[in-house]
Amino acid sequence: MNFDEVVAFADSEFERFRAEKEIPGVAFGLIHNGSLVYASGLGESVLGSHTKPSADTVFRIASMTKSFTATAILKLRDKGLLQLDAPIATYLPWTATIGLPHGSAPITIRDLLTMGAGLPTDDPWGDRQESLPLSDFDEMVRAGLTFNRNVNTGFEYSNLSYALLGRVISVVSGEKFESFMEKEIFSPLGMHASIYYTDEVSDLVRAVGYAKFASGMTPEPHTQSGAFTPMGGLHSSVSDLAKWVATYQSGRAEEQTPYRHAQSVMAKAFDDCPERIVVNSYGFGLFISDDAKLGRFVHHSGGYPGFGSHMRWHQESGWGIIALGNVTYAPMIFGCTDILNQIVHNEMKSKNPEVSLGSATEAAIAAVNALLNGWNQSLADEWFTQNMDMDQPRLERLAEVEKLTSGRSNWKVVVGSLTAPTKSHAKWRVESEGITLEVELLMSPEKSPKIQKLVVKASE
Repeated sequence: MNFDEVVAFADSEFERFRAEKEIPGVAFGLIHNGSLVYASGLGESVLGSHTKPSADTVFRIASMTKSFTATAILKLRDKGLLQLDAPIATYLPWTATIGLPHGSAPITIRDLLTMGAGLPTDDPWGDRQESLPLSDFDEMVRAGLTFNRNVNTGFEYSNLSYALLGRVISVVSGEKFESFMEKEIFSPLGMHASIYYTDEVSDLVRAVGYAKFASGMTPEPHTQSGAFTPMGGLHSSVSDLAKWVATYQSGRAEEQTPYRHAQSVMAKAFDDCPERIVVNSYGFGLFISDDAKLGRFVHHSGGYPGFGSHMRWHQESGWGIIALGNVTYAPMIFGCTDILNQIVHNEMKSKNPEVSLGSATEAAIAAVNALLNGWNQSLADEWFTQNMDMDQPRLERLAEVEKLTSGRSNWKVVVGSLTAPTKSHAKWRVESEGITLEVELLMSPEKSPKIQKLVVKASE
């Protein structure tokens, strides 16, 4: 796809998606290498207004808020004001009576960040708790909470965990949570449309959130900032969120590191991209999805009464996408995932991926190609590690290679076939007289690496 084709595809897919999901208005943007390269809006930001949302229309972004809260925690860590592996009772003494399961380790800040505190999933309950006064929240925690498992023994999505992180931020910083976030994050990044206070969003740019009831689309009432604001209370726009995504695309890695496994799923096939496994993990306020075919995507959704949102980026290609909708739990993840998958897939097909190999791996590839064109035991001795002949007897390996090569001695590397998952792991194809073989090698971790694994097979 060229750029015009990418834009046309995104426009048509979001229009189809908006109609299918009955979303009053959608604002979306495409990001490439940290820049918002295209933005548009469909439908209405306020029903009956005939005004399309734009890149500057402000929506509530719900749980996408968590990535901002996680970053604030890291800023306090970097200032030396807290430690990620310290128990939360160090900073919130009243959590000492939280009621941990018998034999459980204490909850640390890292456990809250990574959804490992053992607390039950709390959608949709948590979505209606935003305005809970801090004093009431603290008393609820002091009185004890319910746990589904011991701390740090599994993943379970928890809004309450990020409400607790918000309390840590305000107590440790000595400031109101909202004030700290404005000073430390929004203002430095020029995110002037991003705000926690609903009443301060101008009606000129506000998207009204709607709920679908039997009586029709009904506006959701405004909520006030409170104890659960740190988990889902932020309002923002596509333009502002593009600046936020850019901070991750520029190399900010800690939050994007897989920490706690969430689930593995089978991704659907499309075009010539087959079904494949996607392994989902959680980092700090972000999900990380490793697609066996397309690579790594980092993302987070938001769902709230009146709103749904999603942001997603693919580090290798530099492409990202943001979409905001104004109906309760609008499933923007589906539209964003389908569109970005297609963009990335087409980009991967249009150019050969960069291959980064160690010098020893490059030399080993040349040695293997020489062996395929005429087996030389001395060359094999030079390059094979001890385990090679133990894993498959040398004569058996030789017989297998000779059967595959059928006596041909003009095997050449297929141009563009070389891929390298790592600097010491290579895959490529060789061809001779219309026959193609697939080759894979893995180097040892020694100072002078040698071949610890070699696979040669007929191409399917």
